[in-house]
Amino acid sequence: MDSLSLLRLCMNVLYWLRSDLRLHDNPCLLRFAEEATCGQILWCSSRSQRRAGVFRRSFLFSSLATLKVELESRGAQVQVEDRDIRTVLPELLQQQAFDRIVFQDEPCSEEVEDALWVRSLGVPCESFEGRALFKRADLPFAIEELPEVFTSFRKKVEAQGTIAAPLPTPRQLPGPRLEGRQPGLSLAAITARVTHHHAMIQAGEVAGRERLDTYLWTLDRLPTYKTTRDGLLEWNDSSKLSPWLAIGALSPRLVYQEIQRYENERIRNESTYWLGFELLWRDYFHWIALKWGRRLFTGMRATLRGERKPLDLWIQGKTGQPFIDAHMNELRLTGWMSNRGRQNVANYLVKSLGGDWRLGAANFEEQLIDYDPASNWGNWAYQAGVGQDPRDRRFDPTHQASLYDPEGLYIQRWNPPL
Repeated sequence: MDSLSLLRLCMNVLYWLRSDLRLHDNPCLLRFAEEATCGQILWCSSRSQRRAGVFRRSFLFSSLATLKVELESRGAQVQVEDRDIRTVLPELLQQQAFDRIVFQDEPCSEEVEDALWVRSLGVPCESFEGRALFKRADLPFAIEELPEVFTSFRKKVEAQGTIAAPLPTPRQLPGPRLEGRQPGLSLAAITARVTHHHAMIQAGEVAGRERLDTYLWTLDRLPTYKTTRDGLLEWNDSSKLSPWLAIGALSPRLVYQEIQRYENERIRNESTYWLGFELLWRDYFHWIALKWGRRLFTGMRATLRGERKPLDLWIQGKTGQPFIDAHMNELRLTGWMSNRGRQNVANYLVKSLGGDWRLGAANFEEQLIDYDPASNWGNWAYQAGVGQDPRDRRFDPTHQASLYDPEGLYIQRWNPPL
């Protein structure tokens, strides 16, 4: 058969890689492997990723570099572009025709709009759900009927929802239809975007799976998770899985499966349940983002319009509240902050300083290694009283410090002048 006939027979598929930077439990990658006879993989930076600061971008590009090597070792061609999909895809479509584009569904409005734009180009598209524990069809209600209170959501999905088992990892992937120089960023150019990030958070899928295995099985920390998770200094007091979950280097269904295996093989208690409980919170904000669209970023009730002036002192860790300033210093210097810290600094900006919660959420979007748009903006709206919790919650930083840093060791570490 001549080369022209082979081209006609080739099912040329473009896999648009988004926040699904993994080989395991990846429905898009599995479809690409099973259906395409030729094709390529494309990653483009989203608007949110181009707003990211040094720590978040470093972790992202380091993870992309390791994934590119893994995908290409299985035969795929991977094009990485630090540009918008709306710029890159038309250029690519001028070079070759694709029979289909596959991609992962994302919950937040900017990503939803990008997907709608890709669908408008006239190339058949197929999208898959891979970011949440549940699939939409496995929820016991339609998205439009999603409860506005987490407890109601949790009770219904625990009683009636279904979580699918993780999908297998494909061993071989289709190669490109057209020979020639690979466009986009080279591996060296991707690596050049890696500067530094948190020393304890290694990039990539392998590191994420190793962290899961270490926390659960090697260190055996799961049985005490609920009692230690608010610890501020000891790295292993909480699971620290969120960076890999945020970029899709770790599947939430794999985490859930491992929790169940741990409960079957070792022990089941309130702490082992609680890590799964936190995964449900992550899922809840995923579905809230789909339900509310752009309103997630403005508030689901009347938006509190605070001032900008206090924001700079808050970002710089110069509010005069040692517990708050220590957390903001840790974030600025490492790209990381504990969940307890996030609740406190958000509450303080909005309730004590009168700052605009949306500016605080935008700062987290820039700084956090584990930034997840749905969880970040959902939690900020929650603290501001314009989201899922309308109550006027106010934290006293001095009292919070006495509870979670009674000896002042955390403050001493991240607020040295004190």
